[in-house]
Amino acid sequence: MSDSTEERNASIPLCRRAWLEGVAAAGLGLAASSIVRAAAGPDLQARAKKNLKLAIMSTVYADLSLAEAARQIKCDGFSGVVTDFTFADIHFNPLEPDWAAATKIVTTLERAGVQIVGLFGYYNVVDPDPGKRKLGEARMEALLSNWKRLGCPLVSTETGTFNSQSEWRDAPENQTEPAYRRCRSVFEKHAWTAEKHGALLSIEAYHRNIIGTIDRAERLFHEVQSPALRLVMDPCNYFRKQDLPRMKPMLEAMFRRLGDQIVIAHAKDVKAAPDGADLPAAGLGVLDYPLFLRLLAQLDRPLPLVVEHLRRPDVARARSFVVNQIERI
Repeated sequence: MSDSTEERNASIPLCRRAWLEGVAAAGLGLAASSIVRAAAGPDLQARAKKNLKLAIMSTVYADLSLAEAARQIKCDGFSGVVTDFTFADIHFNPLEPDWAAATKIVTTLERAGVQIVGLFGYYNVVDPDPGKRKLGEARMEALLSNWKRLGCPLVSTETGTFNSQSEWRDAPENQTEPAYRRCRSVFEKHAWTAEKHGALLSIEAYHRNIIGTIDRAERLFHEVQSPALRLVMDPCNYFRKQDLPRMKPMLEAMFRRLGDQIVIAHAKDVKAAPDGADLPAAGLGVLDYPLFLRLLAQLDRPLPLVVEHLRRPDVARARSFVVNQIERI
């Protein structure tokens, strides 16, 4: 997730069926306890290497043709991709579906050995502009309803803000009870659609959005009793500038309280900034990566780990950083 809509091999390849089975086990409550008590060391590192599948956002390659993008994603060392189905020579719009285009995108990525691990459904779920909000809702419903033709059951989104200028900026209303209830009602509706079609809706908390704290995320999962509602684990999004000194207990609390809900994770970074906290690419901030990766490994189930907040010139550096951090577990 970015502060604007514009900024948005190391692993063993995993066949789509195996990944879907892993996601279904996690998403439908079939997984074991979220935190497996295991000490850091060779066993935990082996779990990380086995279960954490490196992926990237297709938007990094949007200026390339589909075939070029698929080759480059694989060449850059990723076995998975979260896609919005937009490339230089082909585009799929869920609201005006060209199913031949969708099939071409899915099959081209598959043939290149790149698995679709997530569908990009991000929109401002409480957008003050009703027209934009309705388009986002319709797009989300279309993705959830048609995921079998799009290569992946997992659709992700942010949790919304009443800021009329940017979906990545806060607003005073975000912290109110009416805002929370309105956000919850949207996710109840989308979760019902996801259940109906066998999909999973994963939400990404962010401290400038309505679901921006561990408390609110935990409350949402408690109140929306749907096996189809799950979590994008992006720990950086929970840290305000003042939270950075207590990173270790916050990271541990995230996984203790939300670990069972995690179906996908993001790898970026966080650092203090004059106006709060910045979210640069992995390795350019202060996130405790060894602890974050240990906590992910302790979940002991297959999870896509999406390296994000990148431009192409920085891909190799960021990926190498994440791989090196896994080696340090």
